[in-house]
Amino acid sequence: MLTADEAARLLQHANDARTRGDVILHLQVEVSRLTGERSAWGSAENALASNESIGYFLGQVEAVGWRLEQTGYTFVEAGATTSARMLSTGTGVVNHGTVNGYFTFRRT
Repeated sequence: MLTADEAARLLQHANDARTRGDVILHLQVEVSRLTGERSAWGSAENALASNESIGYFLGQVEAVGWRLEQTGYTFVEAGATTSARMLSTGTGVVNHGTVNGYFTFRRT
């Protein structure tokens, strides 16, 4: 997830790119995370953590002198947790991974 340190690093990168005279800025930011654990009943449970500060962060990048032009998102799977179900046949599965946002800005 986007920590204060990572946000500061990316904002510094945006400042540096503007100072260099770059026309395009492309940032990749983790916007949410899907996790899960085995449940007591032998299946698996999902947990989704979202980053509510992404909009604020993107506004900060625009305040530096960039205009958001394009966004894209992708799920990057990091693995899965499986377990046999206790009262039925089959397997409980929960995927783990992150949703990354790709943000392309144009110099204002």
